[in-house]
Amino acid sequence: MIGRFKCEMCKHFLTPNDNIRNWKCAAFPQGIPEMKIAFITRDLCVDCNNGIGFEPIENNNKPSE
Repeated sequence: MIGRFKCEMCKHFLTPNDNIRNWKCAAFPQGIPEMKIAFITRDLCVDCNNGIGFEPIENNNKPSE
């Protein structure tokens, strides 16, 4: 895969410096299930778990409008 996993681009992602097997987020504080990561392109992540879903990290480097 070229690029980044969707989890890495979500504001709820908690462990960016950890190994993928140790990834955690607000929706999965005990660890993101492998199936969530492996099939992320098919999963819109609207509601990942506990009512928490994908929300992109706001990019502060965008030019102002």
